[in-house]
Amino acid sequence: MINQEQMDNNWTELMSIIDKYFEGEQKENILKLHSDFEDEYKTAPASGRPNYHNCFKGGYLDHVLHVIKNALMVKKLYESNGVKCIHTDSDVVLAAMFHDLGKLGNGRDKYYIYQTDDWRRKKLNEWYTQNKNMEFMTVHDRALWILSNYNVDLNEHVYKAIVCADGLFDKAAEVYFRAYVDTRHILGSIIHFGDWMSTIAEKQNWMQSEEEHSEEHIVHKKSSDKDVKNMKKKFDELFA
Repeated sequence: MINQEQMDNNWTELMSIIDKYFEGEQKENILKLHSDFEDEYKTAPASGRPNYHNCFKGGYLDHVLHVIKNALMVKKLYESNGVKCIHTDSDVVLAAMFHDLGKLGNGRDKYYIYQTDDWRRKKLNEWYTQNKNMEFMTVHDRALWILSNYNVDLNEHVYKAIVCADGLFDKAAEVYFRAYVDTRHILGSIIHFGDWMSTIAEKQNWMQSEEEHSEEHIVHKKSSDKDVKNMKKKFDELFA
């Protein structure tokens, strides 16, 4: 979970990233998109269940920032292993920034809505559910559709990288990963590993917080039990 201050700081950080990596008409179009989707950017979760990743208010943007940072690190890691990567940092940031854009909905309707079915919340741990009122599209197809509406220019490598963000977990991306690709053209791999690394870390952070909460509960319960026993002992001594 993150608080309102963290959500505001994440938005400020995203704006600084856009200012650093983009310019001209491309930057204007990206800023216009973010302005129109600002509320969803700040409040949308990244998934519908806490055991997935970042299933909380503001989780989407928090995840996007993780993917941007990790994707840039993956690019450097490839280069440190001798790969002559032809992709600019701006292309890496562009693909990472918009890899899950479809999770913000269509500009009118939210993609994730609060799960009101108490049984599904308790039994399936489903805190948010996908909005059935929207026209069906995959997350990546909707992302590319939104980007085209805002005239955000994508070269072919950025376009494919958004499609490939989920790696071999997505059949639509499988053909790109199994086809021969010049090792310099690895933006899809960079984005996938940046996304996967971020998702694993976010899941792990949630699990650790749950374990810590559980341990605190046990300690608190033991302390409470001890207090009850002491009170009972004093009561017995007082009225013995």
